Amino acid sequence: MLTRRRILAGLVALTALAVAAPTLAGRRDSKPAHEQALGQLINNVRYGQDNTALTFLDGPLQGPVLLGDAWGKGTAEQQAEFIKLFHHLFAAVAFPKMRDSFQHLTTVTYDAPKAAGDRVEVGSVLHIQAGPKEQELKLVYSLSKAADGALKVVDVTIVGEASMLASIRDDQITPIMAEGGWPKLLELLRARAKDLPAIVDQPLKK
Repeated sequence: MLTRRRILAGLVALTALAVAAPTLAGRRDSKPAHEQALGQLINNVRYGQDNTALTFLDGPLQGPVLLGDAWGKGTAEQQAEFIKLFHHLFAAVAFPKMRDSFQHLTTVTYDAPKAAGDRVEVGSVLHIQAGPKEQELKLVYSLSKAADGALKVVDVTIVGEASMLASIRDDQITPIMAEGGWPKLLELLRARAKDLPAIVDQPLKK
């Protein structure tokens, strides 16, 4: 799972935020709240703090997007295990690729955030230097907003394409659920997770 090009394109999109956010989680800066939340996620990935980076993803909201109507048919235990396994695979497969992508990014611009209840959408344009030509990529980030105002990342969409989570759902999860439902999905996720390294925070270089 998590191997399709469209999914990785979404991850490269997330990587762009590192250009505009040089601080690690826990340090205050003057950027707007949405830029801080996105930057904290990405800079933790950038510096190998993968376990901490996962705390900036909203798993309970990602689950219903990834499984659609099937999400509500799972038990609380199944839902919790799915989020844990999905984040394990996501971090093990995607985060290293994101780190490799930093060298190709130049600048990032943001639109004003659009808030609706407990959700926030942020448009962005990133500039990628691919050989002699510079390319532009237009994105929309979907964030959740907790009662205390804390923001977490739910999804990212390249304008004109399906979102990252929708791509994973349609290309990979839906066929598995059709074949064997929750038991089959969790069985495959467990097997894949066993082959991947544990997700930890690496020691920071001084």
